[in-house]
Amino acid sequence: MKVALVGLPQSGKTSLFAALTGTEPGREKGGMRLGTVKVPDARVDKLSGMYQPKKTTHAVIEVVEAHTPHKDERKANKSALDAGFLNLVKPMDAFLLVVRAFDEEGLNDPRADVDALLSEMILADLMLVETRLERDALEHKKGKPGMPGEERDALDRCLKILDNSQRIYEDPSLAARPELRTYAFLTARPILAVVNVGEDDIPKPAAEVLARFRLPVAGVPTFACCAKSEGEIQAMPEEERKEFREMLGVREPVLDIMVRELYQALGLVSFLTTGEDECRAWTIRRGTPASRAAGAVHADIEKGFIRAEVIAYDDFIALGSEAAAKKAGKYRLEGREYVVQDGDIVHFRFNV
Repeated sequence: MKVALVGLPQSGKTSLFAALTGTEPGREKGGMRLGTVKVPDARVDKLSGMYQPKKTTHAVIEVVEAHTPHKDERKANKSALDAGFLNLVKPMDAFLLVVRAFDEEGLNDPRADVDALLSEMILADLMLVETRLERDALEHKKGKPGMPGEERDALDRCLKILDNSQRIYEDPSLAARPELRTYAFLTARPILAVVNVGEDDIPKPAAEVLARFRLPVAGVPTFACCAKSEGEIQAMPEEERKEFREMLGVREPVLDIMVRELYQALGLVSFLTTGEDECRAWTIRRGTPASRAAGAVHADIEKGFIRAEVIAYDDFIALGSEAAAKKAGKYRLEGREYVVQDGDIVHFRFNV
């Protein structure tokens, strides 16, 4: 999973990147800075403590900081984000809009910045739709068949939504249409926003901070953090972080908030595998059947799927062992159509 940090210059994207990825040096690729974030999961840590495996593997998120043009590189301030930048972030699974709110009161307007970023993304998608429909109309005039009817219908619906300054994502059935996959519309994917506040706002309730800036905007899930302070905390030894967070009044690490919001927005869950070799979390879409979930582990397991042996995490912890779970009737054999649940501990049986 890839999430792009998108924001105007001086919004604090680089500070937030450091707060999320810690001391790991970012990799540069094609105008983007890449970093890997380990998804916090106390269940994996607990199971690892019980099994003492050779390896413990958390789910990961790739965070991308794409470089936006500075004001003097944009044409007369007509565009907040140029076409090159927008094309750069098209392969992302989700976007995190970073807006500035750490200056003195009245010197920044995070609501206006979120509006500006959303408007640019909507405009980019609208231009793409209009160009494609115009080309199709010309093909029809020349007697050519043009695009399939299903694709034209989907684009017409996109045009109506975007013309109304709405995101394609707001119509889930439309955003999921297979005819639209090749277009990689920006607004067909989840968009979240983070308000980068100053230290004085750290201990305040998030709802109070957001209300002061008249946020959220357009139903975009929004949270607040002080990226500078969070980055400083990430650079500390792990055993010192909790005490420093408490001293500053940090209610919840920004990484935990981002992961929770992203999983909810993308409809993701994690199932777990255990053993002496490895304890690991695997990320799948909510509603994934067992046979397809097996493919997250290895394609051969999906191909040769026989059954899934499942114990709910809470049952396993309450009972203390696999043997106790079997005795209590909490150890289940499930077929390929079983929908894997968040926190399921799964062992796949297969034959290739």
